[in-house]
Amino acid sequence: MPWFKVDDKFHSHNKIRKVLADEPAALALWVVAGSWSSDNTTDGVIPDHQLPWLFPVGADELARKLVAARLWRRVRGGYEFHEWLSDSDGTKRNPSREEVENERRKKAEAGRKGGLASGKVRGKRQAGASPPAEANAEAPADEVVELPTRPDREVFQTSPGGRGAARTREPRRTSPFPRPSTPARASPPPTPRCVEHEHDDNPPRCGACERARQAAEQDAYEKRVETRHAELRAKTGDRRRTVENCSMCDDEGYRGSALCNHDPGAEARASRGRRLVAEVMGWPDPEDDPP
Repeated sequence: MPWFKVDDKFHSHNKIRKVLADEPAALALWVVAGSWSSDNTTDGVIPDHQLPWLFPVGADELARKLVAARLWRRVRGGYEFHEWLSDSDGTKRNPSREEVENERRKKAEAGRKGGLASGKVRGKRQAGASPPAEANAEAPADEVVELPTRPDREVFQTSPGGRGAARTREPRRTSPFPRPSTPARASPPPTPRCVEHEHDDNPPRCGACERARQAAEQDAYEKRVETRHAELRAKTGDRRRTVENCSMCDDEGYRGSALCNHDPGAEARASRGRRLVAEVMGWPDPEDDPP
């Protein structure tokens, strides 16, 4: 992956000292934007619409500070790093998009060739280790070979002095009921990718793929939140309708200081239960406390 390089004299440069004295947050935007440009291989170009994502608060004002300090320059549709590829004396700074893509292609080709070479070596080893099948399979033409038949019962000899001289293998009993099949495990959903690597089995590290994955995770999270809110709204609506249809409680669902159960027959059932318990226990009055 490409790296965003910072000079070791960055801290003592006159431009940097002026920005530190005026607006230190502008340097934070400079570093974050440089990392984003290296990740997306934009050759130091930062689009206008990307600034709020890189620095959520005051990005436009900080970008103007960097332009004033000549660390950035204004271009059509965004900003561009000053001397992104090389210094004024020709010293190399950051790799260009073409260099990064060429390096990735070389690594992919080297990996492909290495895999082919490794497969050939494994094939030769397996061929050398296995005995010639044709020599073992051939038999003399004048000799008839009879294959042994498998007996229904096999005798297994026990060790000397063991329990029993021999035992027979019982036929395997099959259940008349069919064995339930294990449901197949669902395969995980495919990882979201960008358009360029959508059908790539082994894609390289890509910022666009990472953003596609983050967007898919955000969509899934929002769907779960919306589903949960819908369930809560349904429960709240059912509770509100129950309170409105109940003649025993107030608008808040309380009967005096107790929460209403919205069941008109609850008190009658409780009274009958107390009388039955009093009769069984021999209490004189159902309202009395048990001894």
